[in-house]
Amino acid sequence: NRLYKSIRFCMVMGLGLLLQSLPVSAAEHETEAHEAAPRYVLGVFLGYTRAHGENEPTIGVEGGFNINEKWSAGAVVEQTNKGRDTTMLLLGVGYHPTRNLRLQLGLGKKDPGETSENVLRLGLAYEFELSNEWFIKPYAAYDYIDNEENEPVVGFYFGKAF
Repeated sequence: NRLYKSIRFCMVMGLGLLLQSLPVSAAEHETEAHEAAPRYVLGVFLGYTRAHGENEPTIGVEGGFNINEKWSAGAVVEQTNKGRDTTMLLLGVGYHPTRNLRLQLGLGKKDPGETSENVLRLGLAYEFELSNEWFIKPYAAYDYIDNEENEPVVGFYFGKAF
């Protein structure tokens, strides 16, 4: 409970910083329209979740929006088979300290058993640009799950920006 209060505080502060950066982004967008980066991203995740001492195959889909050069927001749906299907829905924000590095913080729900549990995800990715706005993104994350064992997640996103 204390962890989630701290997380909520960090999310509110992060969203405040994000909203503060929006007017700057709009001004930059107007003056540099010819160099504008793609705003939307759609990707497929293939990887593993380490659950109960075993690597479980995980697939997922992400959709995102690049707010400006430093910030993004998005949603993720993942499916893991831990002897039974487990689905996670996550909403998050991303901070890009460099052009290709992505730091992510997400909140969502995961159904590892009979109930749906809160989950906090901390993620790290590095995006390699391929041709025509396609990308591959190695990804590592750690899920903090209420009333369940925490789980590391690793894999790759394959996707396209448009």
